[in-house]
Amino acid sequence: MTTVDPTAEQSAVLFTAALQELAETYPTDPEGTATVAVTVTDPATGEQHQALVQPGQLGWLTTLVMAEMATCRNAHADGNGQCGHCAGTGRTHHR
Repeated sequence: MTTVDPTAEQSAVLFTAALQELAETYPTDPEGTATVAVTVTDPATGEQHQALVQPGQLGWLTTLVMAEMATCRNAHADGNGQCGHCAGTGRTHHR
Protein backbone atom coordinates (compact mmCIF):
# COMPACT_ATOMS: atom_id res chain seq x y z
CA MET A 1 0.00 0.00 0.00
CA THR A 2 1.30 3.44 -0.90
CA THR A 3 2.52 5.38 2.11
CA VAL A 4 2.04 8.83 0.53
CA ASP A 5 -0.85 10.75 2.10
CA PRO A 6 -3.12 11.79 -0.82
CA THR A 7 -4.57 14.67 1.16
CA ALA A 8 -1.15 16.23 1.74
CA GLU A 9 0.55 15.60 -1.61
CA GLN A 10 -0.02 16.84 -5.13
CA SER A 11 -1.45 14.34 -7.59
CA ALA A 12 1.82 14.23 -9.58
CA VAL A 13 3.73 13.15 -6.48
CA LEU A 14 1.10 10.58 -5.53
CA PHE A 15 0.91 9.11 -9.04
CA THR A 16 4.69 8.86 -9.36
CA ALA A 17 5.05 7.27 -5.91
CA ALA A 18 2.30 4.75 -6.65
CA LEU A 19 3.84 3.91 -10.04
CA GLN A 20 7.28 3.43 -8.49
CA GLU A 21 5.85 1.21 -5.75
CA LEU A 22 4.04 -0.90 -8.35
CA ALA A 23 7.25 -1.24 -10.38
CA GLU A 24 9.27 -2.28 -7.34
CA THR A 25 6.66 -4.71 -6.05
CA TYR A 26 5.91 -6.49 -9.34
CA PRO A 27 9.03 -6.81 -11.51
CA THR A 28 8.50 -8.20 -15.01
CA ASP A 29 12.00 -8.35 -16.46
CA PRO A 30 15.21 -10.10 -15.42
CA GLU A 31 17.28 -8.34 -12.78
CA GLY A 32 19.61 -5.78 -14.33
CA THR A 33 17.33 -4.95 -17.27
CA ALA A 34 17.58 -1.27 -18.19
CA THR A 35 14.61 0.72 -16.94
CA VAL A 36 12.46 3.35 -18.62
CA ALA A 37 12.08 6.68 -16.84
CA VAL A 38 8.50 7.93 -16.64
CA THR A 39 8.54 11.64 -15.80
CA VAL A 40 5.50 13.47 -14.46
CA THR A 41 5.55 17.25 -14.23
CA ASP A 42 3.44 18.87 -11.52
CA PRO A 43 1.46 21.59 -13.32
CA ALA A 44 1.23 23.70 -10.17
CA THR A 45 4.97 23.81 -9.42
CA GLY A 46 6.72 22.64 -12.58
CA GLU A 47 8.56 20.12 -10.42
CA GLN A 48 9.35 16.84 -12.16
CA HIS A 49 8.94 13.46 -10.51
CA GLN A 50 10.31 10.24 -11.94
CA ALA A 51 9.44 6.58 -11.66
CA LEU A 52 11.66 3.90 -13.13
CA VAL A 53 9.81 0.99 -14.74
CA GLN A 54 11.00 -2.07 -16.61
CA PRO A 55 10.15 -2.47 -20.31
CA GLY A 56 7.72 -5.30 -19.49
CA GLN A 57 5.98 -3.09 -16.95
CA LEU A 58 5.68 -0.33 -19.53
CA GLY A 59 3.95 -2.76 -21.89
CA TRP A 60 1.71 -3.99 -19.07
CA LEU A 61 0.74 -0.43 -18.12
CA THR A 62 0.12 0.53 -21.76
CA THR A 63 -2.25 -2.43 -22.13
CA LEU A 64 -4.00 -1.44 -18.90
CA VAL A 65 -4.53 2.16 -20.04
CA MET A 66 -5.75 1.06 -23.48
CA ALA A 67 -8.21 -1.38 -21.86
CA GLU A 68 -9.48 1.37 -19.57
CA MET A 69 -9.99 3.64 -22.59
CA ALA A 70 -12.03 0.85 -24.23
CA THR A 71 -14.10 0.48 -21.06
CA CYS A 72 -14.84 4.22 -21.07
CA ARG A 73 -15.80 4.17 -24.76
CA ASN A 74 -17.98 1.09 -24.28
CA ALA A 75 -19.79 2.69 -21.34
CA HIS A 76 -21.31 5.39 -23.58
CA ALA A 77 -24.86 5.00 -24.88
CA ASP A 78 -23.56 3.97 -28.29
CA GLY A 79 -21.01 1.53 -26.80
CA ASN A 80 -21.38 -2.21 -26.38
CA GLY A 81 -21.26 -2.05 -22.56
CA GLN A 82 -18.38 -4.51 -22.32
CA CYS A 83 -15.45 -4.11 -20.00
CA GLY A 84 -12.28 -3.34 -21.96
CA HIS A 85 -10.21 -5.50 -19.62
CA CYS A 86 -12.15 -8.76 -19.89
CA ALA A 87 -14.59 -8.11 -22.78
CA GLY A 88 -17.49 -8.87 -20.46
CA THR A 89 -16.24 -12.29 -19.34
CA GLY A 90 -15.65 -11.28 -15.74
CA ARG A 91 -12.30 -13.05 -15.86
CA THR A 92 -9.20 -11.27 -14.61
CA HIS A 93 -7.32 -11.77 -17.87
CA HIS A 94 -8.73 -11.87 -21.39
CA ARG A 95 -6.98 -13.52 -24.35
